[in-house]
Amino acid sequence: EAIRSVGCRHVIFRTAWLYSEDGKNFVKTMQNLTASHDTLKVVFDQCGTPTYALDLANAIQTILEKMKKEADNAKYVGVYHFSNEGVCSWYDFTQMIARISGHTDCDIQPCYSSEYPSPVTRPAYSVLDKRSIKETFGVKVPYWVDSLEKCIANLETK
Repeated sequence: EAIRSVGCRHVIFRTAWLYSEDGKNFVKTMQNLTASHDTLKVVFDQCGTPTYALDLANAIQTILEKMKKEADNAKYVGVYHFSNEGVCSWYDFTQMIARISGHTDCDIQPCYSSEYPSPVTRPAYSVLDKRSIKETFGVKVPYWVDSLEKCIANLETK
């Protein structure tokens, strides 16, 4: 809101469920937990779409290159959503992380978000609408499972 209120040309990116090979994030945490625990409870009643940081970075690079080529890029001012394609719950996400990582011995059980009180209230459905970024910039958005496979493969080579 502060950037918008200044009145300058801007492009704001909104994303969700961001992960990568670096830093602390859900993918790396769930890899560790599914490797070290016999059972694990994960929320199934909150849905969204994971975002691989490399995919977001590639989208931003594509957008900046397109804007740089055009003298009048004011038409691009706005807020754009980016996350990978598809929808899953945290439970589904964890199941896929474990499967791709080969952590099949962990019994992952679904639970309600009310079983894990949090200081932050999260929406039950937080899937971002990516139509605008795709139509405006021609950004290709990979499916979340495909991107997760790439990230985990990269983690295994680190």
